[in-house]
Amino acid sequence: MQQLRFFYLIIAALLVTVTVFGQSRKTKAAEILERLKKPSKDYVLAVSHRGDWTYAPENSVAAVQRCIDLGIDIVEIDVQLTKDGHLVLMHDKTVDRTTNGKGKVSDLTLAEIKNLRLKNAAGVQWTRQQVPTLEEIMTLTKDKIMVNVDKTESVMLREAYQVLVKTGTVQQAILKGNDPIEVMRSKFGNLMDSIIYMPKVWYSLPDIPGYIKNYNDSIHPPIYEMIFDSTTSPVFAAIKDMNRYKTTVLAIALWDALCAGHTDEMVLLEGPDAAWGWLVKNGANAIMTDRPAELLAYLRKKGLHP
Repeated sequence: MQQLRFFYLIIAALLVTVTVFGQSRKTKAAEILERLKKPSKDYVLAVSHRGDWTYAPENSVAAVQRCIDLGIDIVEIDVQLTKDGHLVLMHDKTVDRTTNGKGKVSDLTLAEIKNLRLKNAAGVQWTRQQVPTLEEIMTLTKDKIMVNVDKTESVMLREAYQVLVKTGTVQQAILKGNDPIEVMRSKFGNLMDSIIYMPKVWYSLPDIPGYIKNYNDSIHPPIYEMIFDSTTSPVFAAIKDMNRYKTTVLAIALWDALCAGHTDEMVLLEGPDAAWGWLVKNGANAIMTDRPAELLAYLRKKGLHP
C-alpha cells in the first residue's frame, strides 16, 4: 500500500510539473508581442511587406510561410471583402494586377476568386497558387508570428475581428488605419479596446501631436506606424517622445516619402547603415521591408535580432 501511495505521489508531481511548464511556456507569437509592448534599443522587430513577395506571389500562403521560416517578427498582409462576405488576401480592390482574372473583389464570390491563380513576383505569368482567405492565413500563422492586417479600418474591421476570434489569434494580429480615434470609436465603439490597433501617423495630418495624444488617452496603442517625408516633419520629431515613453515605432522603408528617403533602395545604393541603420539610430525599433532576409541578416550582424 505504501509503495502504491508513493507511485501516485510521483505521478501527481509529474502532472503538476507538466502543467506548470505548459502554462509558463510562451509561443513565438507571444514572445514577439511582449517585445512589441516593451520595446528595447537592443532589439529591432523585422516586418515583411505583403509576405516575402520576392520569394512567392504577394499575399500568398507561400510568401507568409517564408516569413515564418526566416524568423520574421511581423508579416504584413492586405485584405479585401468578397461579394459573399469573405476576407481574402488582396492588396488592390481588383484582382487584375495579381491574378489571371479581372474584376473587383467585391463583385466576386469566394468560389470565383478561388478559381483564379496568383501571378508571380514579376507579374508576367500566373502560378498554381490560389488567393488565400484571412482565416487560412491566421490558422497558418497561429502561435508562430504576428500578423499586420492592412485595409481593415473602414468597413472590414469587424469582419477581421470575427476571423481572429474564430481562429484564436486576436492577440497576434495588429489592425491599423488612418482615422482619428474619435472616428474609430464612432464606427466600432468598445471593439477598439479588444484589439491590438496601430494608428498610422502621416506627415499630412493637420494636428499630429493632438492625433497621437487622443489615441494615447483612449487606447494607448503599443505601436505606431510613423510616416515622415523629411527630418523636419512633426512626425519625425514625435519619434523621440515615443522612444521616451516606451512605444514601438514602426518605420516603413519602402519608398522615399515614407521614411525621408532611407529605403530598401538606399540599401542597394549606399549600404544598409545608410538606410536601416539610420532608421534605428533615429528611433525606429521596427522596420517594414521588401527585403526581409537581408534585413534580418543585417540586424543579426548588428546584434539587434537573435
